[in-house]
Amino acid sequence: MDFWTIFSQVLVLFLLILVGYIAGKQQMITKHGAKEISTLVLYITLPALIIRAMQFDFSIELLGQSLKMIGMAIAVYAGTISLSYLFAKLLRAKGKEKDVFQTAMIFPNVGFMGYPITQGLYGTQGIFYTSLFNMPFDLLMWTVGVHMLSRSSDSTASKKKGLAALLNPGTIAVAIGFTLFILSIKLPPILDSTLLYLASATTPLAMLAVGSTLARTRVDAIFANKKLLLTAVIKVALIPAIMIVLFTILKLDGYFLKIPIIITAMPVAANVAIFATRYESDELLASQLIFLTTLMSLVTIPLIALFLG
Repeated sequence: MDFWTIFSQVLVLFLLILVGYIAGKQQMITKHGAKEISTLVLYITLPALIIRAMQFDFSIELLGQSLKMIGMAIAVYAGTISLSYLFAKLLRAKGKEKDVFQTAMIFPNVGFMGYPITQGLYGTQGIFYTSLFNMPFDLLMWTVGVHMLSRSSDSTASKKKGLAALLNPGTIAVAIGFTLFILSIKLPPILDSTLLYLASATTPLAMLAVGSTLARTRVDAIFANKKLLLTAVIKVALIPAIMIVLFTILKLDGYFLKIPIIITAMPVAANVAIFATRYESDELLASQLIFLTTLMSLVTIPLIALFLG
């Protein structure tokens, strides 16, 4: 896949955000409507996407590689979580600003961008390894992500603790999808088609919600916010660069080098804005970060992909 092909895939997401922005400016999507769309994505379309993304054959031969990729994902997330505390401290961020900045550094846009881009770059094997790498995402988003975004919030939805925090659509979908994956169970065609339609709605709905949220703030203010700009650079450039150096030293190659770096280099996950809305954090700041990192990734993702070969 060449630079322009990757560029065009990222541009599609950026244009969807633009449509949501216009809809928000015209009051076709209100603040209340954006929250309802976010809830729809979290509880219906995203779980459908997760389950269906894991509908591929599992073989004993791939077991070792599968466990290795899952282990790498856990290690990468542990690293980015640690770095998020360091960078948030360097940025001197506090309160909801700190909550959003940290969460944004950790969670990449896998479901909406990672799958199509890795499929284009590496074919069906790319989808396979991306699905494995993405397994910890939802568990961490619904636990670490919720914890971070609700630290400075009074949202009643953020008060669930312990086991109750794990019983959510995201982790339940991961459990169902992984069980089907391990047992090589294929969904009946009718159910598979139903999930396909629901899953297909995730990206446009999420991007529209992000765009409509952006409509409530001035876009020019994004480029005047130095902390915002620095966080975006850290997310799409600095953290992937650190990983490239580390993985090269460890002499990793093939999919175990490319997939983690490509996925980590993705823009901020739309889930961050959706969860920020759900748990009454700073959804405007989250949406600004998604907008900015998506814009920057028009250049950074093609360059990183070309560098990795």
